Amino acid sequence: MTIAALLRHHGVNVPRWVTIDGQIVFDNVTTTPANSSHPAHGTVTPVANHTFHGGENPPADKGTETSPWWNDAPRFNRHRAAMDKSFPGWVYLAATDDEAPSWGGTIDTGRGKFLVAIYPRRDEGLPRITVLGPKLGVNAGRRWIPSPHLYLNGTLCVAAAEDWNPREHTVATAASWAAHWLAAYTEWRMTRRWPVEGSQGIAV
Repeated sequence: MTIAALLRHHGVNVPRWVTIDGQIVFDNVTTTPANSSHPAHGTVTPVANHTFHGGENPPADKGTETSPWWNDAPRFNRHRAAMDKSFPGWVYLAATDDEAPSWGGTIDTGRGKFLVAIYPRRDEGLPRITVLGPKLGVNAGRRWIPSPHLYLNGTLCVAAAEDWNPREHTVATAASWAAHWLAAYTEWRMTRRWPVEGSQGIAV
């Protein structure tokens, strides 16, 4: 029985953390006000509460600012600092006149590696998260079955819009949710059952 199945069986929501490589860990984490660490994985990031969901497409980006929020250095630098700490191997691409800034990197769930890109939104809503490869789903005979919890445009449904708090969360939060989503996805590929509906265990 997997850890996820055991937790589901007992109806337990427990804290989760994500390693800098993207693996989810449940225990042996030491937390201080400045940091969380695991004896085998080093620095880990708490997975904030969230609920996986589905839908046709994510809400439209309603940002109307003449100058995007990421041009405000103090507002944006906390995102960069969080990503540098939590996912130091990811690549940052600066914004252009036409494009938002973005991050790209590999999430290694321990059962598969996924190339992921994260794009902040002008309205400071939940960032758009896309898996650039491999394709998400399974072959079933001659049919292709797409993964659950995907928008029709292929982006990940890592959380409900109301789970995201732009004053509290950062792009690193979105990356940790993507790691949790991909851990659930790798379980679904083997069992065809999505193992969890999100995370409500508060990691402190």
